[in-house]
Amino acid sequence: MQLIHYIKQAAFQEGEVVAAQCDANLAECYVLIRPNCSLTWRGSVLVFCGIFLVSMSIALGFWSQGLWLVLPFAGLEMLMLAAGLYLGALRTSEREVIRIEGDTVAIERGRRRCREIIRFPRGWARVELARAARPGYPSRLLIRSHGQAQEVGHCLNDQERDRLATDLRDWIHPGPAPA
Repeated sequence: MQLIHYIKQAAFQEGEVVAAQCDANLAECYVLIRPNCSLTWRGSVLVFCGIFLVSMSIALGFWSQGLWLVLPFAGLEMLMLAAGLYLGALRTSEREVIRIEGDTVAIERGRRRCREIIRFPRGWARVELARAARPGYPSRLLIRSHGQAQEVGHCLNDQERDRLATDLRDWIHPGPAPA
């Protein structure tokens, strides 16, 4: 079952980058992780158009004064800006889905379709929050099993990663039910 399509229907709250849905007894959980997208695609296009108009107006002004060499460099700048905005938009469309079902923990990654699936046995899966060796560097959230490790939540900040680590530990290995 591919859950990347489910991401589009997930109800993310304003500014929320992690959404989770679990059944009552924590037998099945779905965790959806996305980057913080502060600039939409439409916003990127509007920013590009605004900067393009200003830059080209200035370049055409110089061109009309006989300084034609400014125009190719302004065009090159706009090409680089467009490439940067496009690559940024691609990066913000990345999604991760962590599925905890039965005896399996699966990590799915992709944009529109799932391009990668990694599975771990639930009973052996361990959640590890590896602190950075140097100050100022982000921690890493890893799911480990049988000598393999997979980083999840690389787009999260340290506070979100800490909270997700705590939640994943509870969901992967739930404690005994209260009597």
